[in-house]
Amino acid sequence: MFEPLRLRSAVLLAAVLLAVPALAAPPADPTALLTSAERVKEPWNEAVLKLRLSIAKPGAPTVGTELEVAVKGRDRSLIRFLGKDSGKLFLVRGEEAFLLLPGTKNPIKVPRAHRLKGGFASADLSNTRFLEDYDAVLEREDVYQERDCAVLRLTAKKGRKPSYPVVRVWVDRKESLLRKAVFLVASGRTSKEATFDSYRDYHGSPGVEKMTIVDQLVPGTTVVEYLDYEKRSLADAVFEVATARTQTW
Repeated sequence: MFEPLRLRSAVLLAAVLLAVPALAAPPADPTALLTSAERVKEPWNEAVLKLRLSIAKPGAPTVGTELEVAVKGRDRSLIRFLGKDSGKLFLVRGEEAFLLLPGTKNPIKVPRAHRLKGGFASADLSNTRFLEDYDAVLEREDVYQERDCAVLRLTAKKGRKPSYPVVRVWVDRKESLLRKAVFLVASGRTSKEATFDSYRDYHGSPGVEKMTIVDQLVPGTTVVEYLDYEKRSLADAVFEVATARTQTW
């Protein structure tokens, strides 16, 4: 005589459970998410990178160029332009940046966020560390390109002066990789968006393979292909204004 009652109770319990939304997994620590996402940069603390840029602007044909980049630590880099811009160098030392042009004696001091080609700036190189320059908070969850992502809002740490005071990044929950970044200037306006389209191994270490930058201030799209990363010991003289032109890597 108790079976109908038990059956009704089981049906009622099932209905209640179905009506209650599934509990979401507790949000991960944003700093831990960012640390994991930036692991692909760690092997390349001292290295030479080869890049190909494809720059498209409205109403103009796509222009291609290649760069060779030497990095040492996170605060020193030297970019060597190849092809028709051969002889042009862009040097970053700490907070200072210089253009060294062929046929000129004196370097030209420029902002670190100086655009090198199209929407590509030195701040976009793989030695940029979000973790060191920004405090991160978990803003929301989002699905980006069919991937479950945590969206982190990054604001410049006290005493740090990164090229962009605020950055919003999408971190793939499954693979813990950066998938998208939106860079904001001080006014709050979006300067550009970057997508990290693919990753691969380079000589046994992971790295970004392709990145697309969509410029919002000067309309255009720049596709950055990382052709190779090579770990290499680099002399300090490579990153000195007085000696950068004469150094071989």
